[in-house]
Amino acid sequence: MTDRAAANRILSDIKPDILALNAGVTPRMGRLDQLSWEDFSAAWETDVKAGLFWLQAALNLPLKPGSTVLVGSSGAAVTGSQMSGGYGGSKRMLWFMAKYANGVSQELNLGIRFQAIVPRQMILGTGIGDAAAGAYAGSMRITPEQFVARFGAPMPPRKFGDLVISILKDPQYADGIVFGLNGDAGVTVMEGAAA
Repeated sequence: MTDRAAANRILSDIKPDILALNAGVTPRMGRLDQLSWEDFSAAWETDVKAGLFWLQAALNLPLKPGSTVLVGSSGAAVTGSQMSGGYGGSKRMLWFMAKYANGVSQELNLGIRFQAIVPRQMILGTGIGDAAAGAYAGSMRITPEQFVARFGAPMPPRKFGDLVISILKDPQYADGIVFGLNGDAGVTVMEGAAA
């Protein structure tokens, strides 16, 4: 995912109508005083680097007018994530990058829509959600399920996927740029207009 040539080649070959950028590294979980620079910067070296290359490929190819690029962010971009090093900052940067890409698309009249998806709670069953919930729960001496329950109704991977599909299909979300996803609230527009 961090191979610029691969991003260009794949998008050129496939020319997708919808591109979902949601891959990333699972950061090492630990307190700030326990992390090396490599641990701290892992999400920047993978998630942000990959985001840059794939967003550039979408803009420079360019994808056809009417295409949508969804950029996976995280609730950590809003509230931080004190046990995951630079993860929260990297996810906020991806959010910014989606906005920047929209600006380029508008300036060049490309007709490509870039939107950021911000899960507002940890999602068990996803690897990173399990690692994060396990680390926080362990520090509090509770189970991951008990920790995740603090966010309200669970949002299993299938529900998350259904909410993402609603963002793509429901016209009320067409002009939104950043969307929060939550098991209780569903989809909320965090930035941009709601119809």
